[in-house]
Amino acid sequence: MSLLRTLLLGRENGIRSSIRAMLASSGEAAPDWTPDSAYSAPSYEAPPATTAEQSDRPEPPRDVTPPEGFEVVIHVDALKPGELSEVIAGGTAICVANVDGAFYAIANTCAQGDGPLGEGTLSGFMVTCPYHGWEYDVRDGRCTTTPRLSVQSFEVQLKAQAVCVRL
Repeated sequence: MSLLRTLLLGRENGIRSSIRAMLASSGEAAPDWTPDSAYSAPSYEAPPATTAEQSDRPEPPRDVTPPEGFEVVIHVDALKPGELSEVIAGGTAICVANVDGAFYAIANTCAQGDGPLGEGTLSGFMVTCPYHGWEYDVRDGRCTTTPRLSVQSFEVQLKAQAVCVRL
């Protein structure tokens, strides 16, 4: 009989009995539904400390005024030849590449699967998407895997120690 009663009326301290008690009592305080400490928000570990390589990279120069229509995106010394970097400038995700000291910028999103090109690999002028292996030419954004597709390329200028991109 107690199983049937539990099924119909709910547990002694369950939601259904609390609602029944609240409806039956007039003017009494409502039950406290806030979770106790067992249900508190999880605690998160502190973010990992930056690696020595990341902390050695200089920040974009703040004292440089970019040319009209350009944004300062990265310090010249922050990107070694053969490296890629992802930056966000003016709300646009950009993949910046250093090919033998010359800087190029293309949209950071692969046309095939929205892969982050800045996390890919750079071989000569070709950026390979880390998701599906599609290749893009950093000079003009042309996709060599599927020639009818391309990503936006951006004009780049160097001013002092800043890499500036026209948005």
